[in-house]
Amino acid sequence: MKAERRSQAVDRKREEQTVLVIGGSGGMSSRYRDVVEKHGWSLRHYENRVPPGARHGVGRIALIVIMVTMVSHALRDQMQSLAADGAPVVYLRSASVSALRAAIEQRSA
Repeated sequence: MKAERRSQAVDRKREEQTVLVIGGSGGMSSRYRDVVEKHGWSLRHYENRVPPGARHGVGRIALIVIMVTMVSHALRDQMQSLAADGAPVVYLRSASVSALRAAIEQRSA
């Protein structure tokens, strides 16, 4: 019974955390979301720019993923303000779902 409660508390804590994906392909957002939500986190995907006030609606950031082959310098610079809380940042060479999955699985292990 205690283990079940502890597990539910861990699940709730994870649900309150967000993975930011910076860059990548807008057409892949739903697939990126599937990967992130499978591990109990929520997703915010910023393909072109981070909108004003986005920091306030993000919540606790579990991980920031930057897809370097598909990100502008301006967007990368905007990400730095989002990483102010010390959230880990992962740089991916590929904008593929499998690359994101590998990064998420490594972080959630």
